[in-house]
Amino acid sequence: MAKRFGNVLGAFADGAILFPLIAALANRSGFSSAMLFASAGIIYIFSGLWFRVPMSVQPLKAIAIAAVVSGASYLEVRWAGAVLGLFCVALLLFRIDRFADRVPSYLIHGIQAGLGLMLLRRAFEGGLETFIHPDLFQSFFILGACGIAWLVSHFFGLSLLGLLAAGGTIVGISLSPSETIGFSSAVPVVRWDFILALALPQVVLTSANSVLATHDVALRYFGEKAHRVSISGLLASIGFGNIAVSTFGGLPFCHGSGGVTAHVRGGSYHWSSNLIIGAFCLMLAGAQVVWGRTLLNYPPLLLGILLGVVGYHHVKLAAPSWRVPALRPTLIIMGTVALLSQNLLWSLGFGIITASASYLLFSKRVPL
Repeated sequence: MAKRFGNVLGAFADGAILFPLIAALANRSGFSSAMLFASAGIIYIFSGLWFRVPMSVQPLKAIAIAAVVSGASYLEVRWAGAVLGLFCVALLLFRIDRFADRVPSYLIHGIQAGLGLMLLRRAFEGGLETFIHPDLFQSFFILGACGIAWLVSHFFGLSLLGLLAAGGTIVGISLSPSETIGFSSAVPVVRWDFILALALPQVVLTSANSVLATHDVALRYFGEKAHRVSISGLLASIGFGNIAVSTFGGLPFCHGSGGVTAHVRGGSYHWSSNLIIGAFCLMLAGAQVVWGRTLLNYPPLLLGILLGVVGYHHVKLAAPSWRVPALRPTLIIMGTVALLSQNLLWSLGFGIITASASYLLFSKRVPL
């Protein structure tokens, strides 16, 4: 019984990333939250049935976070997801391990740190907005629940933030106003520079983390049971999946090594955990359609806290490169540019320039 409960708890372990980013995309970029939940549920179920191990399904964080902070439209996000999907399909013709080995790890860490700082800034701004007109009862309840979740995680090793994020989603749907589902005749402007700014940093992260690292961590956790989690299988899933969801406004997604680890450490031991979280997402989508609640009024304080937690852990991903003093200038510049410009493409560009200059000046200390 305890093991089965662990599989249920583990199914929601990555929810602290999934649910807040869905809420942020729906509220900031104009996506239908019902469509986001429905597509996430279908992808989760398909991933479990196909890979036969607990497999994470995460929003494309470089695209989703950059879209939320920059105000990109849902069409621009969909195009960026399609570009990534086409890139992954094209990589099926080549050896991705050779491609990824040519990308310096500190550039990947710089993008991850930049993402984290952008999220922390958004969480801070959201927190300020929350406390302008605070709901004291709700605020104390959320802070208390988050405190308990942290204590349980710290002392017992059980991740409850995912369940807390799922609960916030249910509350958000129940508090959303009922309205008639309709379609706007206005077509958002598509800015191709925005699409490139969303897609290119994601290409770097997906190649390294969503494919190579996920393949490696799945083999370490499940051995021969993870034989379907091949590099080509992950590329096909992310590639064809994002091309498909971009056509109807679904969730742009990837599989991540950190997400797999979250599920496993949360208690998942069998791919049926994918069916659990997938069915839950489909029920959320169904509830929105039945009630006619097309909006998602996610508790803003909880959203800010969860985005802050995700941002903090993303900044920590840069620790291996930060330990090398010669690499710190590149990380600092990439993080600062991302924080100020809210544009990961600028951050990546400055990172490449800084890394190249460091290589020319200190070639023995900073390998490309």
